[in-house]
Amino acid sequence: MVALDQLLGKVLQYDIHSKQSLTAEVLTTERSRSRSPAAFEVEVKLLSGETLVTIDVNAADSLVQLREKIDALDPERDAFPHSVLMFGDRELDFCDTAGHLGLCQGSVLTLLRLPPRKLCTASEDGTARIFELHTGKSLSILGGHCSAVVSVSFSEDVTRALTMTSARSIAMYDSTTGVQLWRVLGPVQDACLAADGRRVLVMDSHSVVGLLDAQSGRLLTNLVHHAYFVCTAVFSPDGKALLTSSVEGFARLFDVETGGCTVTFGRPTGGRRVGMSAAAFSPDASKVLASLYDGSADLYARTGERICTCAGHTAPLRSCIMSPDGKMILTASKDGASKLFCADTGACRCTFQAASDAALCSAKFSPDLSKVLTAGQDGTARLFDARTGACLQEFPDHAAPVLSATLSIDGTLVLTSSSDLEAKLFDAKTGKCLRSFSEENGFVTCAQWAPGGRQLLLAFFSGRVAVFDPLSNAFVQEFPGHRDCVHSMKLI
Repeated sequence: MVALDQLLGKVLQYDIHSKQSLTAEVLTTERSRSRSPAAFEVEVKLLSGETLVTIDVNAADSLVQLREKIDALDPERDAFPHSVLMFGDRELDFCDTAGHLGLCQGSVLTLLRLPPRKLCTASEDGTARIFELHTGKSLSILGGHCSAVVSVSFSEDVTRALTMTSARSIAMYDSTTGVQLWRVLGPVQDACLAADGRRVLVMDSHSVVGLLDAQSGRLLTNLVHHAYFVCTAVFSPDGKALLTSSVEGFARLFDVETGGCTVTFGRPTGGRRVGMSAAAFSPDASKVLASLYDGSADLYARTGERICTCAGHTAPLRSCIMSPDGKMILTASKDGASKLFCADTGACRCTFQAASDAALCSAKFSPDLSKVLTAGQDGTARLFDARTGACLQEFPDHAAPVLSATLSIDGTLVLTSSSDLEAKLFDAKTGKCLRSFSEENGFVTCAQWAPGGRQLLLAFFSGRVAVFDPLSNAFVQEFPGHRDCVHSMKLI
């Protein structure tokens, strides 16, 4: 074991356990009826070329409906709970419909079956546990910590896991066996593992950023220091670059091989600089999005040129994200407003604001990008029309700020979680609260949609982790083993 200051001083698919798919009997009944004029047959094949099923399709069918029809006839659905549906070389996403894709009589879809998904949980009991998601089977335990485990990050192949504890120490594990490879004592302000599993990024309390060798824990290099507090340090998706941002008003891109700064992002000098509160890569990693303390956001090309500035807020931003297609930027601010900007010009397309003007914690897109869901410090989440800015529904009753609000994949349900340690499930159309999970199960520490966006993954103060199915109104899967509060969950 070695102290961090000593080191630095030396140098989302588809539903995993769906009870909601159409049954084969129902689908057969539907087929027996006369099909609409727009209906046609589509063949679904496996990667091997073997025909899996032939389904009846309508032009208006969404990805969810296509998957339901396939799953109802797939005899090996339970053995392969995670898969991807392709048309040609394109992976289908939530926004696609059969008509939009150009499907017609005789079209062929390909179903790529993927290995079972896993769930990693981090707990106050000093362990992180890895489970098989659709069975709840325990695969490995990452133990040996002297304090609570608060987070875990993984390499892309999930063979290595990096844990961080409440004592701000980090440890590297072989995630398959649970064997600890090395450990570094704190204080560590932040740490993450590169996707390729080769390097670990660490930041200490003085904003010194270092890179460690993931196999040995040895310090490889210290990066150039920022003058003031570093608020962001993340790897690029390919692991070859590192992005940092600081309250001094700069973001920098570093080459991880040499440790040299390759690009500096910031507004032109001349006048007082505005500090940055966060920075992130765009979905395709070709751009950098930076949030500033004056309530604006800047989008840069990866070469350093500023593409646009998104302005209009009167208070600092609490969140700033890009749409998956990279065309829009969505902000949420302490001024109580959320704004939608064009990523090409920075022009504000729409403003989403409630009458209360309560500060926002976050804002997110619906799966089809047609709506925006905000989480407010007044304990209320709100759903807006992304085109008009009209408030469609409010979801109140939390006793503390709503930290997160997300829609189900079909847009019918809203899941909220709050700092009051409560999670609630709402009807998206009526705003009615369908379920408050702490009432029967105790405080909720984590809540998110399971793959497929129809079932819920919930973790509790007691250490319980379970999958809840809204359709059957029951818990359908348990992940046993933790003896104390679960601080975080991660799908891998």
